[in-house]
Amino acid sequence: MTIAAASPGLPVPARDRLARVLVAGLAGGAVDFVYPIVMALSKGRAWDMPWRSVASGWIGKAARDAAWAPALGILTHFCIATAMAATYALAARRFPVLYRLWWAAAPVYGLILYGIMYRVVLPLRWAGAGAWDGMPSVLDVGAHVGVAYAIAFVLSRSAPIGAPVGAGAAR
Repeated sequence: MTIAAASPGLPVPARDRLARVLVAGLAGGAVDFVYPIVMALSKGRAWDMPWRSVASGWIGKAARDAAWAPALGILTHFCIATAMAATYALAARRFPVLYRLWWAAAPVYGLILYGIMYRVVLPLRWAGAGAWDGMPSVLDVGAHVGVAYAIAFVLSRSAPIGAPVGAGAAR
């Protein structure tokens, strides 16, 4: 930890903020890495089907046959998780209470992530996607809340000591 990161009122260097976001993105992505594989296997599909599906956003139907498509899907998955972490980090810079009350903020953020994914992103990609489907949807919500917990936890552990708490507090 650098002196700047441990001293109240001093700005955290940009490279430290970036490293924190990358670690939080890896943590969030890791939490949600096994879940789609287990869901695919439970439906009798190949383990790599979720990652081919993600890759199809880039390469279309070629994702079914391209040997490298699962790697592209996994890379995309972790990039999306990192974007989720960056969004939380930006919000927490504006509202530092998100660092202190990460355990309360994470479920709300997870519900937001679920809503964006299942009400915006997936329906834009596949018509009819994102409809509520009972227990599978409950599990999907749980996975997104888990991602948010991982992100919020990692970022809260790397917040500067003495960070001000309250809406609008700047760092």
